[in-house]
Amino acid sequence: MIQVAKDDVLKGLKKFKRLAKQDLLASSLTSNPDFWKAQAESRRQKYSELMELVEARGVDLAFETAAAEYAKLPLFDTQENVDPQLRGTQQALEMFFTLLGMGPEQMQFLRTSGTLATDSDGWQAEKAMEV
Repeated sequence: MIQVAKDDVLKGLKKFKRLAKQDLLASSLTSNPDFWKAQAESRRQKYSELMELVEARGVDLAFETAAAEYAKLPLFDTQENVDPQLRGTQQALEMFFTLLGMGPEQMQFLRTSGTLATDSDGWQAEKAMEV
């Protein structure tokens, strides 16, 4: 069951989006500014999409949509061929899942199996009341 209130999820996503903007502004100071700019832009875009989903459809549907997208991401990246957009999307989705109370083990299981393990740590994706 997702037990985080809609307003709290929106506040968290808004803060994550601000952090991504700070990273975007600081990207020009890095050794690979194009990579970090694209990665930060991808995160900001994903946070905006998640905020729109949460506002329009609720936390549960946003989670289901994010989980389906996360499961479709490639499992392995070579360090030489890292796509900054994919990496930004992955990081944004992982931060969203962390905000909802998921741990790294549940995220890894979701990523490799395409489903959420409901018996580990008691975390379940059931319908929750919107507050």
